[in-house]
Amino acid sequence: MPVSNVDLGIAMRSSGSRAATLRSVAISCFLACLPCTPAPAAEGSAAALDALFHAYDRDSAPFFPFSASDFGIHEFDSVLPDDLGEAYRSSLGRLCGSYLAKLRGLERGSLDHQRRLSYDIFRHRLESCVEGLKYPWHLLPINQAGFSLPSRFPVMGAGRGAHPFRTVRNYEDFLKRIDGFVVWVNTAISNMRAGAARGITQPRVLMEKVVPQLQAHIVEDPRESLFYEPIRNFPADFDAATREALAAAYLAAIERKILPTYRKLVAFIRDEYLPRCRTTDGFAGLPGGSAMYRNEVRFSTTTDIAPARIYDIGVAEVERITSRITAVRAEIEASGEASPSRYHDADDLVRAYAALRDPVATAVKQLFGRFARSDFEIRAIEAYRERSMSSSYVAPAADGSRIGVFYLNAASAKSERGATVSRSLYLHEVVPGHHMQMSLQRENEELPSFRRAVWYTAYGEGWGLYAERLGDEAGLYRTGHERLDTLQWELLRAARLVVDVGLHEKGWTREQGIDYLVKTVGSPRASAELEVERYMAWPAQALGYKIGEIKLLELRKKAQAALGAAFDIRAFHDEMLRDGAMPLTILEAKMDEWVAQQKFARNRAE
Repeated sequence: MPVSNVDLGIAMRSSGSRAATLRSVAISCFLACLPCTPAPAAEGSAAALDALFHAYDRDSAPFFPFSASDFGIHEFDSVLPDDLGEAYRSSLGRLCGSYLAKLRGLERGSLDHQRRLSYDIFRHRLESCVEGLKYPWHLLPINQAGFSLPSRFPVMGAGRGAHPFRTVRNYEDFLKRIDGFVVWVNTAISNMRAGAARGITQPRVLMEKVVPQLQAHIVEDPRESLFYEPIRNFPADFDAATREALAAAYLAAIERKILPTYRKLVAFIRDEYLPRCRTTDGFAGLPGGSAMYRNEVRFSTTTDIAPARIYDIGVAEVERITSRITAVRAEIEASGEASPSRYHDADDLVRAYAALRDPVATAVKQLFGRFARSDFEIRAIEAYRERSMSSSYVAPAADGSRIGVFYLNAASAKSERGATVSRSLYLHEVVPGHHMQMSLQRENEELPSFRRAVWYTAYGEGWGLYAERLGDEAGLYRTGHERLDTLQWELLRAARLVVDVGLHEKGWTREQGIDYLVKTVGSPRASAELEVERYMAWPAQALGYKIGEIKLLELRKKAQAALGAAFDIRAFHDEMLRDGAMPLTILEAKMDEWVAQQKFARNRAE
């Protein structure tokens, strides 16, 4: 699962956790000028569309400063907006509505193939923005899942995230972003109060887990704070006077801004918010929650499949995969195969995953013709997040200034039983999964900037799950236990369809969801709790994995049937990844067109 703060649609449905981070105070003058943006010149649809994208890059930059920085726009490197505030939301709504109207004024039929793709993806993006703003996600800004800003900001402040600490300007910029964080938290508290008054709150069981996460950042000595890490790791070219001045500034910011802000947030949640939190678990327990959930289903799957149908798909997939697991377990037992190695140290586990880099890179060459240039590293998730955050991936910067990161949840290595290496997880998060897919997308300079940064759950997570399957074709699953591991992961993704819809559409309780995962998937109860609570905080996101994978397998089967002996798996995979993430409906149309071109070329050759 990737972590991204650059997608417009994701920012709209943030629950606070998926929002791009900007400060409205710093951009209020800019936002006031948005309606003044001129329409593209009427010089042909292609030129007008290109001009529209260029203008959008400029006008959207203050809303998404980290994405802007990735693409060389550094004007907002010190900004962290109050994306929960009314000024930000209303201005973003005007931006999306304005660009949607301009886009609809262009003639799509006269565009070439690549621009038609851009047109369709941009339209979907803007329509999702307008639609998403109708729902009160800004009243649910904080959760336990590890992705809301109070959890992510310390990672950034420690120099492990999107904000660089290479120059004096970088250090000074982050001090301004601390000011933005203070504003954001104040707005979050105000919004949570407003939400509580309307009966729109997080489940109490989730917020009880938020409190210790936040308390981890309240330290006695400011030098023990994660926000002091950049001071411990100055670039070598900083002189003594610069180091001294920055150290004093950071100590002051931690003492006077960071620590008081976390104390204020903890006190509010513990003393005021928790007593008003709901005791229901699914979104059906919120006013208007059913409509919010169904919108999220459409957004996450990029389809119109009804929740009830998704539930039925999940039940059928659980039955099919369970049958396969039973067969593989019988094979393991009959062969007397030894159990896989277990690791009892997080660093050893990280090194074991790193050892997969070369063999996987070699094995997948038979399945792909194009590979990413960007590098990646593997890190264990920080202790304060590991109890609630799953393993995940953070994409590299488009300009090459930051490599990708595979965040590994190594908590099980600290248990008595220890942890095993999951090749499926590696394939999903790194190669040929998220790292490869997202890096190729960001490296493709032929795409408009918004397409190089965009993310769609069904495409991206569907690709990640599909990538796990490729381990068999690449010969990477050498043992019965490794085949069993990938089936277990697939079973979990199928069970998610049942539990997610069960929670939010069918009135399931948290306990029902946990019991289902324990019984059906065989998950340890603690793992099942983490999973179910993630679905409670992040409704419908978990649906994208299996729905996306099913569509990708369907497209592959259709291409194989149409092309027969001429089907080339490497060409098919390269085409799937060539144009970056997109809604599944658009992907299917694109791949149908590609298959038709392949058939035409084959017929001409014959």
